[in-house]
Amino acid sequence: MNDPHIWWYVSRVSALTAWGLMSFSVVWGVLLSSRVFRGIDNPAWLKDLHKYLGTLTVLLAGVHTLSLTLDPYVHFNAIDLFVPGVATYPGATDVINYALAIGVVAMWVLSVVYLTSLVMDKIPRVLWKTIHYLSYAVFFAIGIHAAFAGTDVGSWWYAAVSVFVISTAMLALIIRFAVIALRQRRAVVDAKVAATRAAVRAEREARVLDNPGEDTREKRTMVVHKVTQQGTDIVGIRLVPVGGGRTAWWDAGSHLTLHLPNGMERQYSLCGDSADRSGYDIAVLDTHGPEGGSTWIHNNVKAGTVMTVSGPLNHFPLVPARTYLFIAGGIGITPIRAMIESLPAKRDWHLLYLGKNREGMAFADEVEAEYGKRVTIYESQKNGRFDLHKLLESTNADVYCCGPESLMAEVEQGVGRSRAHVERFNPVLREIEGGAKPFVVRLASTGKKVSVAADESMADAMKNAGAPIDTSCGKGVCGTCELRVIDGAPLHLDSVMSDDEKDKLGVMYPCVSRATGSEITVEA
Repeated sequence: MNDPHIWWYVSRVSALTAWGLMSFSVVWGVLLSSRVFRGIDNPAWLKDLHKYLGTLTVLLAGVHTLSLTLDPYVHFNAIDLFVPGVATYPGATDVINYALAIGVVAMWVLSVVYLTSLVMDKIPRVLWKTIHYLSYAVFFAIGIHAAFAGTDVGSWWYAAVSVFVISTAMLALIIRFAVIALRQRRAVVDAKVAATRAAVRAEREARVLDNPGEDTREKRTMVVHKVTQQGTDIVGIRLVPVGGGRTAWWDAGSHLTLHLPNGMERQYSLCGDSADRSGYDIAVLDTHGPEGGSTWIHNNVKAGTVMTVSGPLNHFPLVPARTYLFIAGGIGITPIRAMIESLPAKRDWHLLYLGKNREGMAFADEVEAEYGKRVTIYESQKNGRFDLHKLLESTNADVYCCGPESLMAEVEQGVGRSRAHVERFNPVLREIEGGAKPFVVRLASTGKKVSVAADESMADAMKNAGAPIDTSCGKGVCGTCELRVIDGAPLHLDSVMSDDEKDKLGVMYPCVSRATGSEITVEA
């Protein structure tokens, strides 16, 4: 510690390390703001890493500053370090003095950026973002300071470190500008989509005003091409457009609504190949339940039967992931089969197909023959209950599950909602604490206000007021009645998707959901 050169080494190492860490912090900040990793990684660890890198940068900048006061060659004092334009040392040129002054200013700005980040929740977000953007200027100011203020600027190792650090920062800026361009392009597309939706909505509103009782959902007439037996109490139904032609585009996870002649409406997942536009494939399990929709289909539908359908809709989309675990319970194989069909051959995935016995498991032979070891068929009558908890604990895959409610609930509990993706066709009972209360829904397109009584659904109140709204299941599972929330907070009581996903998308399903406050504004 008595070597006079030790403080020179400390000041250089701490300064260059701080500069390198700041470059990484800038890159991580860009990744956070541009959401490059959205849907792939957990943004929480990115935020923590950005915070740790920023903290280390500030600490090492402090070490650099302190070591300068101990270096006998420059021997800076407090005024030199904190007042721009004062610091100098023997042999320093005007350029070096300017670089020293820039370093002092950069240190002050860096301190402000860091301190405001610690209290970002307590200051206006616009102010915080404005200050935070100064970190880009600080980075390049430090680059100027490092390039001209040091006595070892010409050495090869210094040049190597500088090239690396500056290249990293340039990469961050390229990513930032690329994301901005993509967002602008997406904004143009979104504007076109919004204009199209507005035109369609205006047309629907006109139709509703002319025919208040008319159901405005787009329905199509299709004919049953063939009916096949897919297992005990399970039939596969192939629907094709009347007179030929192509079906509407759909993707894995989509479902159709069948409008039965007896007035019932039932939703069924599409289980075929989404690239096949010649028809739709569904599978129907006869539940022998009191409502009788599936039983009616089993007893009455045959080749040549004409049916009315609407959709497809998708509230169970397959999103990008590194690894997938598909879990199907009984007839829940239908959307899962379509998802597997849509994956690239190189994608890492596994299917666990649970059922009482093989005779009651649709498509079991087909998926096992085609995908081999990627598929596990498990029959509970032969092998007892499957240890799902052990499987979920051992995987970091995104889990897609469709089947009985108990199975989906266990998956959600086992891996958490961030990695669990489920589709429900039976609603989860969700009670309102303190009971339902009246509220007012405001229609953004007209400004009209509709009162919703405590014993009335929001969808019914809107229909009775002549507002254009599509409904189907009336139980909060099919997603047909989706509305975009403009203002106010919805009270989600449906089972279409998780509440966090609905809030992120800004939507609600008024057939069962309500408002948390006295008024809510929707796009209708």
